[in-house]
Amino acid sequence: MEAPVTLIPAHPAGEDKTAPKYPSGSWPVDTPGGRFHAEWDDQAPVTREGQLIFFFQFLHTGGRWEEFLRGCPLHYTGNRGSGARNVMGTALLSILCGHWRYAHINAVRGDGINPGLLGMKGTVSEDAVRLGIGRIDEKSGLDWISGQILGSIAPALSLPWILDIDVTVKPLYGHQEGAQIGYNPQKPGRPSHVYHSYFVANLRLSLGVEVRPGNEHAAAKGLPGLWQTLGKLPRHQWPTFTRGDCGYGSETVMLEHEERELPYLFKLRHTAKVKDLVIRMMRQGADWQDCGDGWQALETTLRLSGWSKERRIVLVRETPSAAPIRQPGKSRRGKDRQSHLPQASGEGWDACATPWSGKIAVLVTSLDARAYPATVMPKHYRDRADAENCFDELKNQWGWGGYTSRRLASSRLMANLIALVYNWWSLYLRFYDEGHHREAIRTRPMLMSGVARQVQSGGQRTIKVSVLHEKGDLIAHAVTVISNELHQIQAITERWTVEQRWTLLLTRVLRRWLGGKWLPGLPDDAQLLLSG
Repeated sequence: MEAPVTLIPAHPAGEDKTAPKYPSGSWPVDTPGGRFHAEWDDQAPVTREGQLIFFFQFLHTGGRWEEFLRGCPLHYTGNRGSGARNVMGTALLSILCGHWRYAHINAVRGDGINPGLLGMKGTVSEDAVRLGIGRIDEKSGLDWISGQILGSIAPALSLPWILDIDVTVKPLYGHQEGAQIGYNPQKPGRPSHVYHSYFVANLRLSLGVEVRPGNEHAAAKGLPGLWQTLGKLPRHQWPTFTRGDCGYGSETVMLEHEERELPYLFKLRHTAKVKDLVIRMMRQGADWQDCGDGWQALETTLRLSGWSKERRIVLVRETPSAAPIRQPGKSRRGKDRQSHLPQASGEGWDACATPWSGKIAVLVTSLDARAYPATVMPKHYRDRADAENCFDELKNQWGWGGYTSRRLASSRLMANLIALVYNWWSLYLRFYDEGHHREAIRTRPMLMSGVARQVQSGGQRTIKVSVLHEKGDLIAHAVTVISNELHQIQAITERWTVEQRWTLLLTRVLRRWLGGKWLPGLPDDAQLLLSG
């Protein structure tokens, strides 16, 4: 009787030098399809993410990977530590695969192809990545990763854009620094971190995230990170205006925007004074303006107690004919319906021109009324909901809020690293579908997954990729076109700077959003070269 196989656990210090080799030889295996012979092969370079070679081609053409490593503040002395390229490359592969814990890094340790494509000597252990991230000084690390995020999208910010800001809560289950009890609607009483996030609207690209203790949920707590981020951009690249929900409709947030001459569009909570305003406007039988899509708008001014001045207010409501009848009370979750007002036939509504009980929002803004009349406000604010989709994708598909450690600084760094990789992948996808943003849950099986093996004949190394997707033939054709285009761009821009090559790539992948315009900063002969 053969001795049982003993599974050797992961070495606590990282690399395990005593792990057994793969068993040798083949053996029969009976299956419903008949008898086969199985054999372990630990020599052939293979990977499950065979299509990443084309994504790495995209990064290389734009100079992003080498630029990323050039500024990395992770340094080792002697020969004992893993190099920054190996540590950050392993983290990159783990993030791309959708992992959310350091322990998941073990899943990429057997990748025999992709580390070499990034110029790595090999992947490292979860401990090496965790300790490597922990070695990075907080200030220099955040400056570095913030610069990388801005560098990946800065050329596109020369054209008018809108900044979406929001806050989300990440519950914690360990003893991490900053794990404090605060506002937590999903798990009340559970310690958490708070993610103050900044997004480029419409493009669905991240400008970065400020990770703070769980008791710093107030919107004003995220303002220092916002001003620090915008301060790295020249004034002409600042957003046209900032957009946020009711958490940002406070005197502190609005006043700081006004002092910096940055317009804003926020929602107000339905406090007693705000409800009084709505009731008063309804009693007056004011002339609501039609905004299309079943919405109406009404403009006025308001100065709440605690405000330093009177501000522009836009009331937005459902068109009365489209508004369903809703009874006052509790929502399904037991919370007060802040977005709904009582029945028009009830107390205080006698003077209303028409019975109405639909949705209503009260917006506060510093935007110029001539350039941004009340009728465009419903659409602008409804578009803010797209930021919620970014939150959902980053948290549930990209591990945002994961990779936590005892140091809050490490959690901040990893959150921003995830945001950077998310931006890179999102931009790469625009080659495949420039008109839409496809989420990772769909794009990983399409443009990342695929069994690949490496073969060498003479001096030529070949990566043979097998796509297992239902539409594998269509995907293969599309990716081949993308790869050939990247090869042509690489040849054309050989003498260009990294910034110029990346600007050209952004012009290409964002051409639908740009409306045929060219981003500034390109050589004068760029259009001629490409047209030729």
